[in-house]
Amino acid sequence: MPNKLVAGIDISKAFSDICILSPRNEIIVHTKINNDYEGMKSIDLTFKKLETDYNTQLVVIMEATAHYHQLLANFFRKLDYEIIVINPIQSNAIKNINIRKVKSDKTDAYNIALLYRLKNYSETETHADIIISIKKLCRQHKELTDEIVEHINRLTGFLDTSFPDFRKVFTDLQGKTALTILAEYPTVTAILDPELDKAKIINQIKTISHKSESYAIKKYDKLYQAARNSSEICISNLSTSILIQTTIAVIFSLQEALRAIDDEISRLSIVDEQFQINVKLLQTIPGIGEYTACVLLSEIGNIENFSKPKQLVAFFGLDPGVSQSGSYNRKNNKISKRGSPYVRTILHMLAKANVYSNRNREYPNPVMRDYFEKKIVDKPYKVVMCAVMRKMVQIIFAVLRDQKPFELRTPDDHQKMIRLNNKQAA
Repeated sequence: MPNKLVAGIDISKAFSDICILSPRNEIIVHTKINNDYEGMKSIDLTFKKLETDYNTQLVVIMEATAHYHQLLANFFRKLDYEIIVINPIQSNAIKNINIRKVKSDKTDAYNIALLYRLKNYSETETHADIIISIKKLCRQHKELTDEIVEHINRLTGFLDTSFPDFRKVFTDLQGKTALTILAEYPTVTAILDPELDKAKIINQIKTISHKSESYAIKKYDKLYQAARNSSEICISNLSTSILIQTTIAVIFSLQEALRAIDDEISRLSIVDEQFQINVKLLQTIPGIGEYTACVLLSEIGNIENFSKPKQLVAFFGLDPGVSQSGSYNRKNNKISKRGSPYVRTILHMLAKANVYSNRNREYPNPVMRDYFEKKIVDKPYKVVMCAVMRKMVQIIFAVLRDQKPFELRTPDDHQKMIRLNNKQAA
């Protein structure tokens, strides 16, 4: 059978540019389609005609472009075309080989098609539906969390002028007790109202916080005093109450949506047996809870796609960028920042959890803390934290690869274990 026809597709939001190479690598079609049913169906007819004319199969190769490539990939898969989805990083490499700087949809589509001929690519794995679903849910979780923070900041701004001492009573504005009380009594005037039912507000605090009556009474007394203090300096107008109440309503709505997302992540995480096993394994690492484990696993996919920890480090964009030419080799390069910035945020939080003390002033991972202290002596904080993040990725890799829980051991202990294992193997 002759070489296959190759259709390279450069995908954007509304349309896709398509370059089709003949078995002899001649450009035989260069066209653009809308990313809708009519557009996809029209190019399918072109594909089928070419397969008949050249008496060979056609393979489709495209970049993983946000979520835009998914519709096209799914459409052509249903029609039994061979579909190859690649990481954009790979196609960028060949885009830069031209002497002249050429950037257009046409050249991009051609370069993507050319990658297939050069066999210079590795296919991006299409994960199982459950992994994809968890990944989407985790990213939605992050977006909702960011929205909540945004509205909490807005609420804080309102209180800074209308009820400045409120946060001295309720330090956590995301807490249900604080938001419920503030929604019903949004201003200093409402708290100081002589007709206010004191017993009612005390009971509300007690019920919502699940604390004792004495706690609720003390909290009310602090709230009343805070209102009196704020009344002397606060700035309030006719819109204050409605602005605070509507902001709180939005926060409650977002929190409810977040709980629904959490519940669905938990439900899906136990549907797949191996995924559930991996979640439990990752939770043996200090600082990793159920949600963090689900985030990491959904982004990683199949750990077997990574033969070395360095590959996983690079996948998360924590590997240093390279700048080398001849004898010139720039040192202290910044990290590449390829991959998901969302995961790097998660890894940064994980790194902090492993090098800083907890509420009990204990270090969950004293080995990592020791590593941090040695590095921070002569290196900038950001550089050290990146190094810690890489260490955490290596640990994650080892736990998933070996399918064994995390064991806290010093570097010396680790080397002793390796020597012992080598001795036993010999």
